[in-house]
Amino acid sequence: MVNLNYHNMKNFDEFINEGTKMSSTHVNGKKVVSSWSGSTDNLKDFIKLIEDAPETLDSIKVQTGTSSFNPSSEKINGPLNSAKKKKIIKLVKDVDKEFKKDGEKIHTYELKSYYGASSRKHDTDPAYTMYRTKRSDKFGKDMSSGKYGSLD
Repeated sequence: MVNLNYHNMKNFDEFINEGTKMSSTHVNGKKVVSSWSGSTDNLKDFIKLIEDAPETLDSIKVQTGTSSFNPSSEKINGPLNSAKKKKIIKLVKDVDKEFKKDGEKIHTYELKSYYGASSRKHDTDPAYTMYRTKRSDKFGKDMSSGKYGSLD
């Protein structure tokens, strides 16, 4: 008899939407895709993005807090050797646990360049991490609608 553990199975939406989307932009009608910057819907693929990031990056500012507005962060300066990447991964795992402890689920993990995918020296750009949850998406929507007053 086959023993299926349904608690570990992904639902259809999670299966269809999983994976990594690399950052891109269009320059003079041509699509430019980043070799390292992107987003994903799961921690495992996000860790792979960090592991595969160029050692030559100037720095990575790692979000370490769960606040929707101006969360705490820690800057890790390059070169990004394996010890520094392990530290970044630990920080990411720690904040992921904090979100879960607060009853939040990260639906998008992002590793981005401050200058975008078309930067001339993209592999030496400073970078940052960011996490999206239902709460942070709602906060962004409320801010852009003016719910908390004028942004000027």
